[in-house]
Amino acid sequence: MKKILIVEDSALVALEISETLKNLGYNVVGEAASGLEAIEMVRDLRPDLVLMDIILKGDMDGIEAADRIYSNYDIPVIYLTAHSDEATLERALKTNAFGYLIKPFNDRELYSNIEITLHKHRIMKKVDLGPREAVDSTLNVLADPVVAVDESGIITRINPAAENFTGQTKWEAVGSDFFRIFSLDREKVQPAMDSLKNDVFEKRTLLSWVDGLSLVTKKGETKQVSMNIGYVRAGRQNNAEYFFVLIPDEGTATKTADDTANHYRIILDAVENPIFMVDGDIRIVLFNRAFQETCGKAGISLNGVGDEPAYAVLPHSVFGDEYDFMDAFEAGTGYVRERLWKTDGEVRTYRIETIPIFENDRPIYAAIIMSDISEVVEFEERNGKLSVSLRAYTRNVEDIGDLCAGLKEPLNNIRKHAAKVSPPFESMQIGAALAELSELIYSIDMKWLEYEKVKKMVESAGGFDLVPAVKSIAEEGEGGGEGAH
Repeated sequence: MKKILIVEDSALVALEISETLKNLGYNVVGEAASGLEAIEMVRDLRPDLVLMDIILKGDMDGIEAADRIYSNYDIPVIYLTAHSDEATLERALKTNAFGYLIKPFNDRELYSNIEITLHKHRIMKKVDLGPREAVDSTLNVLADPVVAVDESGIITRINPAAENFTGQTKWEAVGSDFFRIFSLDREKVQPAMDSLKNDVFEKRTLLSWVDGLSLVTKKGETKQVSMNIGYVRAGRQNNAEYFFVLIPDEGTATKTADDTANHYRIILDAVENPIFMVDGDIRIVLFNRAFQETCGKAGISLNGVGDEPAYAVLPHSVFGDEYDFMDAFEAGTGYVRERLWKTDGEVRTYRIETIPIFENDRPIYAAIIMSDISEVVEFEERNGKLSVSLRAYTRNVEDIGDLCAGLKEPLNNIRKHAAKVSPPFESMQIGAALAELSELIYSIDMKWLEYEKVKKMVESAGGFDLVPAVKSIAEEGEGGGEGAH
């Protein structure tokens, strides 16, 4: 049973939250009314999570207390606030908080935030989960129904919330056609799926919103839903998948900032490549395990990463400075760079893509996706050298052919003159030697014809320059590696 500490200066509110937590199956280890008291209780009780009211009595508010708790004790904090104004939330999210809840909140929101925070904290502490297990772990604690399918529309995963929502169990759903089993209109959804998969770099998004859909449950009940759809390309350890977040239309389907972050988290967890997202203030708001591990190899800790802008935490030589990050927000277009980064004592080459994420026609996030292209670069360099060697070899072979062709006429002249001026016996010897030379030249001619055939085949395949071919192969391979691509 997970231990939770409540920090709230209103005794009545604290009691209400405590009762809710107990009903949800959590162990409330204490209640603190001030920031200093909260720090002392964390030190003594070591809870698994802290629910922190932002506005507290005393000299220390909840934001400062949360920062000290996470920095000193590595215990995750979720903010509670009655203030929904942008400035308050913005200040809170710039700290080490894992999330926030705006009062009043319901049981579902509380449970979802707690479970996602606990899960993310486990991932950040490098719990040994494989890529698929990490995604499944995220899906299992989400309150939103989520169904994943392969590119042909066959269901590959369904989380408990989706099982409850649709009535279809995991064993019934996995392996079934997503659109047929839920009687969904594929024509309404397919354009968004195609866009996510095929959009060129400048127009790429991580999620696509589709509304006005009808879903039929196992019991035959028709439900109106909207969907947030994400696409993850195939990689070395995963097949390509679409993730459908089902949002019931209760009046009008709306997305809160917290919902949107949770939906992006699904995609980030599913992507093999290191990836992180920054907001308009260039603060890192989300990242996946691959990015955390890559930073760890470079000696960079992501604890408290929200305290400072990304350009103050990450090396400029790799990710750029403030103006480089701001380009995605101000221009609204993405860009690609290749950079060297020394991680784990080894210099690697990364292709770094920055993609603006739009909401209501304005960029609210930028996703930075890293692809390790060190092997591709090594291939290019090695094959570049090989191309030069092949060209030199070709020139030498052609020079030998020219020399052999030049021998034919002098040999014929020697044969004619030898017959005229030499005694018969010597003339026969000279003739035999000349015949032997002619046979050698004939053999060289035959080899030359074989060389010409090979040369034509190579030229038809792109010539002796091997680098473009290697790039093409590499790009095909990397097309599945990026995730969020």
